[in-house]
Amino acid sequence: MCNRYGYNHPLKRLIDEFSTLGRIRWNGLEPNAPLDQIRPTDRAPVIRPVGGELTLDMLRWGLIPNTWHGPVKAWTAQLRGNPLTNARAETVATASAFRDAYAARRCLVPATNYFEWTTDPERPKGKKLMWRFTVPAQEVFAFPGVWDHAETADGPVDSFTLLTSAPGPDQAPYHNRQPVILERADWDDWLNPANDMAPSFKGSPAGTITVERFVDVATPTLF
Repeated sequence: MCNRYGYNHPLKRLIDEFSTLGRIRWNGLEPNAPLDQIRPTDRAPVIRPVGGELTLDMLRWGLIPNTWHGPVKAWTAQLRGNPLTNARAETVATASAFRDAYAARRCLVPATNYFEWTTDPERPKGKKLMWRFTVPAQEVFAFPGVWDHAETADGPVDSFTLLTSAPGPDQAPYHNRQPVILERADWDDWLNPANDMAPSFKGSPAGTITVERFVDVATPTLF
C-alpha cells in the first residue's frame, strides 16, 4: 500500500508534463508550491476528464463515495483506520467502495516519489526506517486513480484513491504491495472508463525503481 507520496515541482509544470493528453484547464488559483509529502486526507493534484475537457484539480486523498451524505469526520471514523487511499487493482472493479468510480471516473495522480517503511531490528519497538522510491526514467510519473464526488454534511467533497498491485522485484523487499506506476503511453487509455485495464496491472519491472533511505526531518523515521 502507499500512505505517503510527493510531488516536488510547481503545479504549473504538470500542464507541460501531461500536454500529450491535450489541453488541460487549470485555474491557477491553487497553491503552486511543491508538495514534498502528501498524506492521507491531504488535498493533492489530479488530472481528470470533467465535462468533456481535461482539468487539473486539487482533490482529497482518501475516497468518499457519492453515497455518503453525513459529516466527513463520521465517514473517517467508521472506516476504523482505513482512509481508502488505496484500491487494489485486482478488486477495484468489483469492490463496493470503488466499482462505481472505476466504471465512470478515472484520474491520473502525478508524483515524483513515494514512501514506504520497514521495521529496524536495531531500533526500539515502534520505530521504523523510511524509504523513498523514485522512477529514474520518469522524473514525473502518474499513478492510476479513480475519483468521486460526495455531497456531505460539510459540503461537496471531491476525493480520489490510487491503485496498488502486487510488488515488482524492486519493491518486494520493502512491502508486499506497490502503487501502480503507469507508462506514459497508457495515460490516455487509463482515463477512458471503457478500458478495463486494472486486471492487467502488476509491479514495475526490475531496475525501474530506485530506492534510498530517507530521513524525514519533521518526523524522523517514525510512522
